[in-house]
Amino acid sequence: MPLVKVIRNGQITLPKELRTALGIREGDLLEVKMTKSGMIIKPRAPAGKDSAGDNFFQMVDELRDAVKDVGPAELDDAIEKAVAAARKATAKKLKARQIQK
Repeated sequence: MPLVKVIRNGQITLPKELRTALGIREGDLLEVKMTKSGMIIKPRAPAGKDSAGDNFFQMVDELRDAVKDVGPAELDDAIEKAVAAARKATAKKLKARQIQK
């Protein structure tokens, strides 16, 4: 098990073997969780990366389930509402990123 050293401001450097194995690159986000025995650190894709695709397909599946037996006009309305919700969520995330900078 590799050792890491804590430096100023609580920073650590993950060994290259671990970064390579987990696909972690500079600027990536990591999720840190406290457990009874210590902590767990795992990669987490921001909303603009892999999870965006997953979220999109999940929303498409939910939309399909919600409009199984409806007519074209109701389907168009449901799609418009889904697109508006997605745009609102994206705008909110972009605004949060700008505030963090």
